[in-house]
Amino acid sequence: MRKFAGMVALGAVALLLAGAGKAVDRGEPVGDFSLIDHLGKFHQLSRYADHEAVVLFAHVRGGRDSNRALAAYNELVEAFAGRNVAFFVLDSSGETGKSAVGRDAGRNGVGVPVLMDDTGLVAKALGLGNAAEVAILDPERRESLFRGVINDRFAAEDPSRRASRHYATDALGQILASGASDAPMLASGGAAIAFKPAPAISYAEDIVPILERRCVSCHTEGGIAPFAMSSHQIVRGWSPMIREVLYTKRMPPGQIDNDYVHDFKDVSHITIEETQTLVQWIDDGADFAGGEDPLPGLQPEQVKWSHGEPDLVLPIPAQQIPATGIQDYRNIMVPLPIEEDIWVRAVEFEAGDPTVLHHIIAFAYGPDGLNEFEVLNQGIGLGAYAPGNEINTYPEGAGFPLKAGGGLFLQMHYTTSGRETIDASEVALYLWDEEPERVVLGGSAAEFDIDIAPFSRQEMTATKTFRADSYLSMLGPHMHFRGFDARFRLTYPNGESAQLLNVPNYQFNWQKTYDFKAPLFVPAGSVLKFSGTFDNTAMNPFNPDPSDTLSWGEQSWQEMFFGFIRYVEAEPGEASD
Repeated sequence: MRKFAGMVALGAVALLLAGAGKAVDRGEPVGDFSLIDHLGKFHQLSRYADHEAVVLFAHVRGGRDSNRALAAYNELVEAFAGRNVAFFVLDSSGETGKSAVGRDAGRNGVGVPVLMDDTGLVAKALGLGNAAEVAILDPERRESLFRGVINDRFAAEDPSRRASRHYATDALGQILASGASDAPMLASGGAAIAFKPAPAISYAEDIVPILERRCVSCHTEGGIAPFAMSSHQIVRGWSPMIREVLYTKRMPPGQIDNDYVHDFKDVSHITIEETQTLVQWIDDGADFAGGEDPLPGLQPEQVKWSHGEPDLVLPIPAQQIPATGIQDYRNIMVPLPIEEDIWVRAVEFEAGDPTVLHHIIAFAYGPDGLNEFEVLNQGIGLGAYAPGNEINTYPEGAGFPLKAGGGLFLQMHYTTSGRETIDASEVALYLWDEEPERVVLGGSAAEFDIDIAPFSRQEMTATKTFRADSYLSMLGPHMHFRGFDARFRLTYPNGESAQLLNVPNYQFNWQKTYDFKAPLFVPAGSVLKFSGTFDNTAMNPFNPDPSDTLSWGEQSWQEMFFGFIRYVEAEPGEASD
């Protein structure tokens, strides 16, 4: 498989949201969408398909009338407490600071998630243009059931000093009783949501640079993505799908909470402005004004080793994979062709057949053979391969020792694809010329006692205590198909704590690890907590069987719970800058 910088692939087409700025009528389809709330939790409309309704309240922070309308919404929420309805506040102000939104929610007694519509695209698509407007959606059929002002006090025409007609309450009651509503859908006189004005967008000057930064490295001939973005015609043809995956936050893959994007290297990311520009261009028809198409000339040069020419390449013995059937883990020992000890500074994997190769974890063994205790305490060893995670680098001045007479112990996991194939993967080692200053260490916060009931969601935690002053360089959450979200929090010896990483939408198909741009100093006695949620319900589209009781196991339909780390120990007396 050829590799390129960055990872973006696209999935199946879903219903499109209504065009930007268009009011959504009763019974009109709405598309799937995903948003993060003020606590960093992930919400997707389609994952509420087991609810009778999803209710969203448009709120503009800071205005007295908006806060009064929010109090009316709180009454609506309380009136239907216990019913199978999901309630949300929608913040489309463009505010990206979740803490500010959370403080405002607390002051106003909001007890439901506040969705961070930072692009404003969801409010536009649902026709919510002013504070005090409510949208009621059928999440299973993805239809709009009601969109209008919450009550007559905030109506644009003939507002009342005191509410006497409660349109949203009446509508929701009718919907829960009969599935439909004839409650009036009136415009709100509340503060307007300040949508970003739509500028004139140039395909060549505005769209192509975004595709080059975020997409083309994978969407190229021979790339990992399902089609190549090699011309305007192709991009326009795929534009409905591009729009859908942006709304649902499926692409770029392995997205993390925006609050942590700048802490880590090589994070899959697309900015608010880039998303708005792409969606607006697609909504306007994805046109090309003419002239020469610059996209064909931006196809990246194909390279086998993204990290440069390796010092040592180890072929893995070819593995024959049948067309069907369960594949147990394969443990393969590959001797090192070296006569003296070496120090590794980076590892890269080349998948022979990425359609069947699920993962590789490379551990080390010495001249005396395999020591199981040492292997278990290596964490992810020298490094690991999974889709989207081929390269493993270490902190500056740190290395992993390999002994002459030893080798690599490779844990290989395959999944069948419906056709018989042979996987001939390779491991590339990049070496230090001299012994580095520090030794790379690994480990994990892990829990093996997994017991997840059928049709349930359950949070789990695991911890690891640092026995010596250290520098933490990498975090890597690992669960299987029921993994929903993942977080890492560090508690210092003085009791203070800080969240290090939030992965709101954990995706098993993208086993990402996250390398800090600058390793984090961790005092001895600090405790790292890895938290994650298992979604074993039918609302999880990746769940093989929600009726299963889940336990720990190596296969993908079973579960694991590892918060992998990579670190180096600090020198005596060394402290963080």
